Amino acid sequence: MRRLWWLGAGYAAGLGTAAWVRSKARQTAEKYAPANVRDAVADRSKQAAQRAQQTAADSARNLGREARRIADDIRHAVAEGREAMHDTESELSDDDVTGPDSGERDR
Repeated sequence: MRRLWWLGAGYAAGLGTAAWVRSKARQTAEKYAPANVRDAVADRSKQAAQRAQQTAADSARNLGREARRIADDIRHAVAEGREAMHDTESELSDDDVTGPDSGERDR
């Protein structure tokens, strides 16, 4: 009786394993069927194109922001340089009017 029970358990386990292997084999064969592979490649290609397009758009926006920032920095630097130039010119013109020794010269 004990042998008969183990024979039945082994037979059931073998049937279950065979059914599972057959199911996995069918799924794998279906997954790699030419039509399914074509569809999967097409989907991944579309996704990659969309990611590339989004990345390009983001890069263009970032490039525009960076260009505006650089332009603002240059404008600020030019304005600061002009202000310094005007201050220096004012100091030099004041020195010319009063002279370095307040208008007195040695003779």
